[in-house]
Amino acid sequence: MSASIPPPQGVGSPYSNSGVPMSAPGSFAPVPSQPRQSYDPMGVAPVVQVPAPMHISAPMIGTAEVEAEMAAVRSSGRQKVIVLAAVAAVVGGIIGFAVGGLSEKNKVAEAAVIGAKALTAEIDAANAAANKLHEVLAAAGKSLKDGAYPENEIKDLGGINIPFDGSNLAGKSIGRYRPQLITMLINYAGATVKANDQKDRIRSLLTISKEPLQDMLASKTNPMVHWGVAIQSGPQGPWGALQPLPAFSVNGEKGKAGGWPSEFTSGDGKTTMRRYVSGDPTRGDAQIIPIAPQTQTVVCPTDTLVRLRRELSEMDKVLVGDETPGQEVQGLATLGDAIKKQLASIGS
Repeated sequence: MSASIPPPQGVGSPYSNSGVPMSAPGSFAPVPSQPRQSYDPMGVAPVVQVPAPMHISAPMIGTAEVEAEMAAVRSSGRQKVIVLAAVAAVVGGIIGFAVGGLSEKNKVAEAAVIGAKALTAEIDAANAAANKLHEVLAAAGKSLKDGAYPENEIKDLGGINIPFDGSNLAGKSIGRYRPQLITMLINYAGATVKANDQKDRIRSLLTISKEPLQDMLASKTNPMVHWGVAIQSGPQGPWGALQPLPAFSVNGEKGKAGGWPSEFTSGDGKTTMRRYVSGDPTRGDAQIIPIAPQTQTVVCPTDTLVRLRRELSEMDKVLVGDETPGQEVQGLATLGDAIKKQLASIGS
């Protein structure tokens, strides 16, 4: 079956209305090739390349071959796009990871700077409270030394608390700080907690021991006798036995001969002992020689004074420090000032 060839369009024109050159009689019209597409490697929209018109009079390329060629071209274009997309994805991922990591590091560094500023302000407040505490304790010690019970100072102690402990270190990003600074901050927090505990113990001790303390303080102006020595015959000769006595003033009491009691009753109320005046103390009934009050606390210090001295000494080590060789301890305020200097350098 022969192919039907359309008549020429226009006289003397070698081209059809479509712009495709006409073939000679007895030949087939060539199949126009499809526009080829190429991709810009930077991801710009595809550029269309239109092939120039061709006149083919020789044997034509088969349709299957053309389609195979076009498929290869399209496949090659897709592969290039896939490769470029993969490269872009990898590069983008690396850049994103670097930027994201840098952003996260910047956030942590910024938090550390903010934490340093907050810690500086908190240490300022803690140091101010520590200095106030030291002043009040010094005033209390002066009152006791002058023979007065520190009533006002005890009230002031109840209103002082150093506002710093381990919770102040939370949320400050101190993990970004140097190890030495972290250790100093931990030591400072521990010292403030110890100072607050010491302050509470001292205040409690002064409050509970108010009466005996007042008696001891009053003894400086009006000393009282509380103890005596009973002279007795011992295995190898006379010796003394300590006896508690009903308290009486060294200055004497009105209405009594000599101002002092002439006899004393034992604690169980069964024995009456005369106060020694003269002669041989070992003869006759048991006789008592009063003990001078000022020597009593030297030989037998009261538990209250011992505990008070110990607590005050411990507090002094925390607030002021200790320079004893081998036992050096930095004072609270001094340590706080050293920490603030290092905090000021963070972020600079």
